[in-house]
Amino acid sequence: MIFLTVGTAHFDPLIEEMDRLVEQGVVQDKVVAQIGRGSYMPRNFPFFRFIRSLNTAYDWADVIVSTGGAGTTIECVKRGFRLVVVENRTLMEGHQAQLIGEMSRKKHLVWCRDLSDLADCITTAKALTFAPFMPDKPRAHILIEDLLRLL
Repeated sequence: MIFLTVGTAHFDPLIEEMDRLVEQGVVQDKVVAQIGRGSYMPRNFPFFRFIRSLNTAYDWADVIVSTGGAGTTIECVKRGFRLVVVENRTLMEGHQAQLIGEMSRKKHLVWCRDLSDLADCITTAKALTFAPFMPDKPRAHILIEDLLRLL
């Protein structure tokens, strides 16, 4: 199963593209979507707007397709899910690219840079073994010590 989520925002172009791929048989997996505040309602798979927790959907999914929201991205990467992220450039002037780029570089997710590549990105995610997420070591204490030495 593919779980498609746009979080609390909206990203109609992503929902529309997945709907088209399912309708044309390009994506043959079962798809379930969380469409947030979007106005486009898919015709080819079940959807809902919001739910208290996405954990059940995450646990059932073989692949999660998401926008680049920090909350969903970090949660899925930490839990080791197969994740395809499509940056929603309509939100806050492209702020998502830095996080998606870093997570992609570290092999934690597949970055779908163009909706026309969505089907290929899903296929890639199914075949990949993602790198486990390892948080950076805390450095705040080192920075504070360095600042104190300057006094």
